[in-house]
Amino acid sequence: MKPHPKVPYQHRKKEPKEIPEHTKANVRARSGGTCEGCGLRLATQMHHRLYRGRQGSSHRIENILHLCGSGNHSGCHGIAHSGDEGELLGWAIRSGGEPAAVEVTYRGKQVTLTNDGDVKSIYPSAVR
Repeated sequence: MKPHPKVPYQHRKKEPKEIPEHTKANVRARSGGTCEGCGLRLATQMHHRLYRGRQGSSHRIENILHLCGSGNHSGCHGIAHSGDEGELLGWAIRSGGEPAAVEVTYRGKQVTLTNDGDVKSIYPSAVR
């Protein structure tokens, strides 16, 4: 019986650690500089909804929110890192989640985010 031939290990292509400038620009354009969480304060932090530690190294636009706060402990950015509340709001996603499929509380409305920078309402207004 012949042994299996060794297959060389292929590394996954890693994304850069920093969010690319073109992605930041698209997220800033979507937010208009205002927090995408509360809609009340200046957005100061780019936040990965699917954390890097949860296999969320993706810098796709729908995985990033522009939030108020400083670091991971204040404002909406702090809430996003608070555990259950951040997950209930869709500001944090469990491992294996798909950011485009997870609803987000976006300035008080339930939406999904798209990779082209759109915000799609889950409950569109009734036609009058």
